[in-house]
Amino acid sequence: MSFSAVDIAPRAPEAAAALRPDRHTALALAAAALVMGLGQTTLFTFLPLLMAHTGLSLARITAAFAIGSGLFLIGAPLWSRLSDFLGRRSVVAIALGGFALSHALLLWQMGQGADWQGQGAMLMLGRVIYGLTVSGLVPTCQAWLADLSSAEQRLGVLSRLSASLTLGRLLGPALAACSLWLDPLGPLWLMALAAWPALLLLPFTRQAARQGKAAVRERLGWQGMAAWLALAGLMQLALGQVQYALGPLLGSRFGLSASAASATLGWLLTACALVVLVLQLWLVPRCRAGRPLLLAGGLALLASGVLLALPGPLSLIWIGFLLLGVAAALLVPTYTTLASLAVGGAGQARVAGVLAAAHTVGFSLAAALAGWLFGLWPAAPFWLAGLAGLAVIVLACLLRLPARAD
Repeated sequence: MSFSAVDIAPRAPEAAAALRPDRHTALALAAAALVMGLGQTTLFTFLPLLMAHTGLSLARITAAFAIGSGLFLIGAPLWSRLSDFLGRRSVVAIALGGFALSHALLLWQMGQGADWQGQGAMLMLGRVIYGLTVSGLVPTCQAWLADLSSAEQRLGVLSRLSASLTLGRLLGPALAACSLWLDPLGPLWLMALAAWPALLLLPFTRQAARQGKAAVRERLGWQGMAAWLALAGLMQLALGQVQYALGPLLGSRFGLSASAASATLGWLLTACALVVLVLQLWLVPRCRAGRPLLLAGGLALLASGVLLALPGPLSLIWIGFLLLGVAAALLVPTYTTLASLAVGGAGQARVAGVLAAAHTVGFSLAAALAGWLFGLWPAAPFWLAGLAGLAVIVLACLLRLPARAD
């Protein structure tokens, strides 16, 4: 299979200068990504509240959330394609509206009491709304920024968008804990209201031109996309393997209690997110998207898997987990940028959508494999993460880069 990519015609300096997201647009899209990050981590803080107020079992709740997440496989490519016709702003508004509506329904549901017979159906309805609407948020934001940026600016703007998502994940648990001091349902109020600031900023954004039928007519070179989809799947496979298996490993290898293992994992996740945030805000935007960043990310991923798999002190776990953050910070914006450059102007939304779907597939595969592999051999998920890093290095050596990234 060929990994060649479509060349990009160079832009004139004045055209490149004109293609720059203005401050209002960058702020609105950063706020939208931050909302998405808040939702991803705050979710875990109100699971006990949800069980107590609805009377639903953890299995029924997690099943509903899993179905909502699975709908991202449908929603991300679909909304990305529709944004070519409806416009990026409209799709981002729909996604933020779906975020607000799904959490408002959840808040209303929790006020109905555990005896209400519609608890299960209402929870499922809210998660279906979430999955079918919010799935379009991040890929459409990526496509919008790609529309408004030149090839030279692309890595920087996409890296800052990823940093906003990471910041939201960092702030989510802290804001949820603070909101509990104000109201027992504080985390739900936080989620129901979080999307409104970003929604109110949207009218002040600079709208990207609609692609319309041009996006359908353009040949996107999907054979050349295979490498970028493989990189996206491998990164999320490795990330999921480590995240799902590290808690049990801390307990079995170091004899930590469940609460101690959870606390240690929480600190590891926080430190890792800080590493990602710092690198994506200050280092990655100063680099050029290309083979060196892919190789560095692959090496970090390989080293992370090996260090986590090998027996040793807890400090080895810390180093390995922080290297996982380095790998994510380098790889995700780099392969997203290179895929964006590879397909040309009219394919931005569609490539963002399929990359989001590849992320979902990789992380879902990790969820399916991690427990089984850990049961066979506790180090197996981490060796698989290391093999994913090795595969990234091989791909980085074999693929041909878009012309503007050479």
